Amino acid sequence: MQACAPRGTRIAVGLSGGIDSVVLLELALRQREAAEWQLSAVHVHHGLSPHADTWETFCRQVCERRGIAFAAHRVNVDRAAAGGLEAAARVARYAVFDAAPVDLVLLAQHADDQAETVLHQALRGTGLKGISGMGATRRLAGGPLLCRPLLSASRQQIELYAQQQGLQWVDDESNADTAFTRNFIRRELTPVISARFPHYRESMARLARHAAEADGMLADLARIDLQWNGIDADASRLDGLPRERQRNALYHWLSWMGRKAPSTSQLDEWAGQLFRPSPSDRPHRAGGHDFVIVRRQNKLSIEAT
Repeated sequence: MQACAPRGTRIAVGLSGGIDSVVLLELALRQREAAEWQLSAVHVHHGLSPHADTWETFCRQVCERRGIAFAAHRVNVDRAAAGGLEAAARVARYAVFDAAPVDLVLLAQHADDQAETVLHQALRGTGLKGISGMGATRRLAGGPLLCRPLLSASRQQIELYAQQQGLQWVDDESNADTAFTRNFIRRELTPVISARFPHYRESMARLARHAAEADGMLADLARIDLQWNGIDADASRLDGLPRERQRNALYHWLSWMGRKAPSTSQLDEWAGQLFRPSPSDRPHRAGGHDFVIVRRQNKLSIEAT
């Protein structure tokens, strides 16, 4: 792992206690003195496993032995969340990282995780943003920069390093449960893919980069089509454009407004309601259960329902 932050940076390692995060913590620790980092670790206690208390204790002890500041946060995960348990746990976890009083949060996702993410999103039929996978860096809403310095390392390389260094870690028993889609992909699909395509990780990473570039260009196109200035969007510029351009602009505008875009079919319906020449100043409306998009005097806005 190369140094990914300037001297004096306040850095928190997301420490679950698993092998990946333990290796990441060890690598960061080896660079701490030379880089003069203010290094700490943050552990998220999801309360989903009967071993969760043991994992927290393990992480605390690892940090105490190494002289690393440690913080544990207990979160409530909605087991009945519409997006599933995995997604709900991820939302709760990232909320903790977002609120961390640091400059940089390091997470231990690696090349196998990236390949599984891209494959999962492709099987779901997601768009380019989903197939883009996990970015190496991104700015969290609360201010810290999130960095994944192990994305180019394989699970095998990480395991070998841990063994060579004599590191200890804990195993999450839920990783063996193939009822979770990610576990099914990891345990059932990727071994078969790897046997035929041994370089599939690199291929999936390349696909993710291509998708991210294409998504960025579509966002640029949406800015041009809407004349988006960060505040206002000119809906009249979309009236004569093909429906796919209208959907694209609406999709990205919703993202810029902090809203999750609906399905393609829903976007298509909303675009048809919003982007059409109007002989009067009568507002056009489209929307779902929790908000409505209003086109008034050719400006778009969002109103609660």
